[in-house]
Amino acid sequence: MKKDWNTWLRKRLTGRIGEDDIMEVAYLTQGEENNPVKEALYALLFDSDDRVAENAAWIFAHFDRANNEWLYDKHEALIDEAMRTPRIPKRRMLLGLLLRQPFYEETIRTDFLDFCLERMMAAAEPVGIRAYCMKLAYLQCRFFPELLSELRQALEIMEPEYLSSGLKVARRNLLKEMEKNDW
Repeated sequence: MKKDWNTWLRKRLTGRIGEDDIMEVAYLTQGEENNPVKEALYALLFDSDDRVAENAAWIFAHFDRANNEWLYDKHEALIDEAMRTPRIPKRRMLLGLLLRQPFYEETIRTDFLDFCLERMMAAAEPVGIRAYCMKLAYLQCRFFPELLSELRQALEIMEPEYLSSGLKVARRNLLKEMEKNDW
């Protein structure tokens, strides 16, 4: 009898999940033979129940490198959901997933770049989202010297004395990376 993964996963993700739950579901999705389980989990990223959607994102955040590549084909949908969701924890996890994906010059989306640039500068945004947006902005700007110059200027006007420790480190590391690559 074929297991109804969607129903089983949804039931598991409805409540609080711990490390054991995360590891069990991540284990069940490993390898190509378990792509139907990955598909069911992926569908739950867009569930109307915020807890279910955030728990699904939390599990994807624990995928190993090989299984994380399965999400590469979902790049555009992940970007759309990260920009659309009002839920801070879900947005942070989706941005983290996007950081683990490649960005290519020919597929850069200006709406997402604008989103990242705006969020990294927004003092009202949580530190994690601002730091992720800095890094994602860099991954997109690095192909275009004029955009990289704008990013550098934006980072330089961020006054370190008003930044949290995490943002100071992210800012400093990106500026070092730009210097190292002569940008």
